[in-house]
This record gives sequence, structure tokens and C-alpha cells, in this order.
Amino acid sequence: MDGESIHIPKGLNLLVDIDESPEINALIVEGSLIFAPHPTDKTHHRKFHAHYIFVSGGNMEVGTKEFPYDSKITITMYGTISDPYLPLYGNKCIGLREATLDMHGAVRTPTWTVMYETAEAGSSTIKLN
Repeated sequence: MDGESIHIPKGLNLLVDIDESPEINALIVEGSLIFAPHPTDKTHHRKFHAHYIFVSGGNMEVGTKEFPYDSKITITMYGTISDPYLPLYGNKCIGLREATLDMHGAVRTPTWTVMYETAEAGSSTIKLN
């Protein structure tokens, strides 16, 4: 429910397979938080909402190198300047402490390009390689 806090203890794996989450206050992950792409619909859009996600000794996975996340996902973090501040991490954050964050999506090519001219602010076209 909106405003709830969730704790995923060590040894527990939470698979997020819902289309849209409520606005979670805090999510403390000591086990695993795994976002599952849609099994057949590559255009499916999953939405996750939270104020704080803190992974402590655990794992947060949005695709792996071997199995990239091949649907669309939006993780929205909420917060204001006056919200409680987590020491060393701030507010509105995905914080990690001795943890793993895997985020792998579809491979895009090219991954870079060469610009032949300076891109001026507000310009709508530039010459690329």
C-alpha cells in the first residue's frame, strides 16, 4: 500500500512482477529484489515507485548480463529537500552498502558517435559521423 515500508531479509528473494507498485516509503533489501521483464511482451512497461531503496548486503537486479531486462521499466524515486536524510546517502536514493546492483537492458548500437561540429544550446540538428 502507499506509504508502507518493506524489509526483504537475508535468504528471501522478492520477484517484482506487478505492472505498477504503490508508492513505497522505504524498501530495505538484505536478500534479493528482482524485477522480472514481461515473459512475452517486449513493449510491456513496468513502473516502480519508492522514496528510498536501500540494499544492505543483498542484491537488486533489473536484468543481468546473461539475461538483460528486455521490457520497459521506470523506477521513480520520490522526495523533497525536507524529507528525512539518510546519513551518507541522502534522500530519494537507491543506496547500496556491501551489495550488488545489476542493471542490464537491451544492447544498443552504436554506443557512441563522433560529432563534426559543436552542438549549440537549442539547436535541433548537428552533423554526426
